[in-house]
Amino acid sequence: MLSFKAFSQNAVVHINAEFNKSNDWYGLNALSDVKVYNGYLETNASMKQRYEITKVPTLIIYADGVEVKRFEASLDMKLHVTTKEVQQIIDAL
Repeated sequence: MLSFKAFSQNAVVHINAEFNKSNDWYGLNALSDVKVYNGYLETNASMKQRYEITKVPTLIIYADGVEVKRFEASLDMKLHVTTKEVQQIIDAL
């Protein structure tokens, strides 16, 4: 379950819904030099409002508690971003 404290370090937040679990973003375990948080809307309904989730899955990159990049699912309910693209953003932080 995600904690709603402000992120004091670089972080990646992945939010999905249980019904769409088969479309979890595949690259979470491959990321380095970043704290990864993973949560499902059914586990904590306040995540939808807190993170302004309109599509699932959603991947949000934070630097020192500030959102720097957001990836949202397309109509097929999948994220179309590569691990390399996400890691490049993290490395630039």
